[in-house]
Amino acid sequence: MKKLALFSFTALLVLSMEAFQVDQAAKKPKKAVKATKVEAPKVVLSDKAYDVKFDKTFHDFGKATEGDQVETIFVITNVGKEPVIIMSHEVQCGCTTPTYSKEPIMPGQSSNIKVGFNTNGKMGVNDKTVKITTNGGVHEFKFKCEVVAKTAVDPVAPNGNTIKLKAK
Repeated sequence: MKKLALFSFTALLVLSMEAFQVDQAAKKPKKAVKATKVEAPKVVLSDKAYDVKFDKTFHDFGKATEGDQVETIFVITNVGKEPVIIMSHEVQCGCTTPTYSKEPIMPGQSSNIKVGFNTNGKMGVNDKTVKITTNGGVHEFKFKCEVVAKTAVDPVAPNGNTIKLKAK
C-alpha cells in the first residue's frame, strides 16, 4: 500500500512539473532588436533656383456616377534651391476645383494639391487639364473620368405600388 501511494505521489509530482514547466527556449534571452527609424526618401535638389516635381502628372478616376464629386491628390515637391510659391491655377471649367496651400514650399519639402471634379452634367469621357503657376513657371497635370448615368429608379406611389414612367 505504501508503494502504491509513493508511486501515485511520484507520478502526480512528475505530471504537475511537466504541466507547469517553462519552455527552455523562452528562458533564453533574445537579442535586442535595434529600433530603426523610417525616414522619408531623400530629395535630390537640382541646380535651378525654382524647380518642382510632381508624384504624378495624370490620374484616371475610372467610372463615376453622374452627380458624384471625385477627388485626387497631386504631390508637388520643391527640388530647387529657393522656396516655391503656388501663385495661381487655371482650369477648363468650373467643374474642376484645385485646392492648395498658399504657404511657400521650402527646398526639399512637399505639399498637396487636391483636385476635385464635379460630375454633375458631365456625361461621357472627360479629359481635363489643370495648370498651376508657381514662381518657377507653369506646370500642368491631367485627369480623366468616365461619367455614367445614374440607375433609373421608378418612383413609388403612396399606396406602395411602383409607378412606371413612360419613355419619351
